[in-house]
Amino acid sequence: MPAATGTDTGGSIRQPAAFCGLVGLKPTYGRISRWGMIAFASSLDQAGPLTHTAEDAALLLEVMSGFDNKDSTSINQPVPRYSENLTMSLTGLKIGLPKEYFNNQLDPQMSALLDEALSTFKKLGAQTKEITLPHTGLAAPAYYVIAPAECSSNLARFDGVRFGHRCENPTSLDDLYKRSRSEGFGEEVKRRIMVGTYALSSGYYDAYYLKAQKIRQLIRQDFLAAFNEVDIIFAPTAPTPAFRFGEKSQDPIAMYLSDVFTIPVNLAGLPALSMPVGFINQLPIGGQLIGRDFSEAQLLNAAHQYQLQTDWHGRKPPFV
Repeated sequence: MPAATGTDTGGSIRQPAAFCGLVGLKPTYGRISRWGMIAFASSLDQAGPLTHTAEDAALLLEVMSGFDNKDSTSINQPVPRYSENLTMSLTGLKIGLPKEYFNNQLDPQMSALLDEALSTFKKLGAQTKEITLPHTGLAAPAYYVIAPAECSSNLARFDGVRFGHRCENPTSLDDLYKRSRSEGFGEEVKRRIMVGTYALSSGYYDAYYLKAQKIRQLIRQDFLAAFNEVDIIFAPTAPTPAFRFGEKSQDPIAMYLSDVFTIPVNLAGLPALSMPVGFINQLPIGGQLIGRDFSEAQLLNAAHQYQLQTDWHGRKPPFV
């Protein structure tokens, strides 16, 4: 399969791409219409492509992007010819390295692969600079209030009457609602609905949801301040290689923390691209490029030049 589409609310394009040795692009919020998607967290959800190469991602993004009057979050802005802007030199490109992402908690093998990727960018003429995104540590707590709150609101419509699964032979309207939702939603979805309902309940809205939205603005301001110093930001996509199926199912907190490098981008509404940078024990590792609003062309160009330099262009992981 040459390409696929996905939705990224907190990293659900970029993380699978990193785990599978693919390029995964989460565009700027509003770049691609969300019409037809089942809304999970409306202010975070964004569609995007998964491909083998940055060049393929550029081609797919061209046809996916554009204004849609059926989506109130769609932004009316011209769509660049992404596939025709992949040959720009990286000479003078300033790459920011957030100290909050490159710390002693990062696996040494992963750190070495990311350093090797940065060396490649330097060979192509790019420069690196350490930056700070001081509110990064607050991203996960804020996200896991905002996303479940919006999830609780959006999924309320799946009641077995208007939308979604309907249980068989309900004995009452109450029974219809309870059994339809219990049967139709998985454990993690139920968990997020309950957390979100609590965060939006009377007496807790200001303490949780409103405060999380204020943190969200601080995180966006961190990125905007960083882009006054650098052109793009480079970071890990995930803290580890792919974990075993079911490995974290019984520990939702550990599962949530695997999003630590991706969710700040969604909170800020920025574009980000994950690209393969190597392997640990034959498992792919992803590096993430983060850009300003509507800078997808720059991210794709940087990733394409990297793939040409490393001979990744056209390659597939050894296990495919």
